[in-house]
Amino acid sequence: MIIKKILKFIWQEFIHGGHLQCLGFAGIVYISSFLLNIKIEWELLLITYLIFYPIYINDRLRGIKIDEATNPERVRHFKKYILLTPRIILFSVLLLTVMLICFANLKFSVFALLLLFFGLLYPFYFKNLTKKINAFKNFYVGFFFTIIALAPVIYYSLSFDVFSASSLAALMILIFSKAFLMQVLLDCKDVESDKFFGLSTLPVLIGTEKTLIFLKISSAFATTFILLFAVFFIRVFPFWMLILFITVPFNFYSYYLVGRKNYFGYVLGSGEFLFWLILIFKINFA
Repeated sequence: MIIKKILKFIWQEFIHGGHLQCLGFAGIVYISSFLLNIKIEWELLLITYLIFYPIYINDRLRGIKIDEATNPERVRHFKKYILLTPRIILFSVLLLTVMLICFANLKFSVFALLLLFFGLLYPFYFKNLTKKINAFKNFYVGFFFTIIALAPVIYYSLSFDVFSASSLAALMILIFSKAFLMQVLLDCKDVESDKFFGLSTLPVLIGTEKTLIFLKISSAFATTFILLFAVFFIRVFPFWMLILFITVPFNFYSYYLVGRKNYFGYVLGSGEFLFWLILIFKINFA
């Protein structure tokens, strides 16, 4: 019975504690390194995880009252250790600082701390800009997923040719498009609270049903166009990148679950870049 409770807690923590997204960020760094033929070390992946973990925990803490209406299961789990949350955030930031001092150069340390700073500001200021700018928070979060693709280049102080720069640019365009759509999907569960606070998200503006139709069309088009363009037209992606076509049915299944009001659809949606990591990791060790 005790073991069962522990396993249940671990699973709920993995689902609700921001770990899916943090692993997704680490996955993007791994994929970027693999695409650029950079041998990545474990410390960069851990540092990436630590940049974003306190950001997600802070966002959970600041939004707990709102989540009680739209995400009660996550709130119930979070309340089990809510008193420890400030210490968890502080410890994570201190551990990140130690890792940066021990392993990173000055440029990367500044890069990492800026991401942390602006990420921590999100629930205090930037999220509310969505009241004035439609879907602003989707663009804001999408930017974080995109910019982290530069981490290996900054961390290893690399200079690269036009081909490598073009490969990275194409990857970042693909990441931004999928990250933006992922955030739109996650907004579907917060329609009522976003309406109450006056946030102009896409589901608030056009409704959940039309949003899901938009997501299906946009996800299929963006993935297909960018991959085919990058692999066959400008030839900056290797053929193995075509495995990311598998993300289209993955996306469609998450949209289907959300349409059926199944919360697991949001879990799948938030884990997209972790799914990318699994796919590319499998290729790397095939």
